[in-house]
Amino acid sequence: MHFYFPGMIVGIILLQTAIVAPTLFKKLESKEFSNVIRFLWPKFFLFLIVIGIASLVDLYLHDDPNNIHYAIAGLTTLFAIICYAIIPATNRATDEGNKKRFNLLHKLSVVLTVIILLLNIGFLFV
Repeated sequence: MHFYFPGMIVGIILLQTAIVAPTLFKKLESKEFSNVIRFLWPKFFLFLIVIGIASLVDLYLHDDPNNIHYAIAGLTTLFAIICYAIIPATNRATDEGNKKRFNLLHKLSVVLTVIILLLNIGFLFV
């Protein structure tokens, strides 16, 4: 069962970043896109947090957990919390036209999400 949660995380990230976001970007006007993303992205990171915690609990209840699996589940949860926590500052930077700050926060969010993705793919091989 402990492989189920990392698989969910990988699937959710791929769905959100490869299908949902690009589709919304192509089909919505800039203002509409911004409104939808501001509603959708916090839920995305909250969902990753919940699944990360579920993964940690499942590992704890499993007979033979691997410390690397604990690290992956813990980092997944931590990085998703960081991404969730910086959303208000990212939105504020956008509203204030502070492109430098927005770019920094957005890049941080993207890098942490990619790390979450790669860690959870790697979960299967450890």
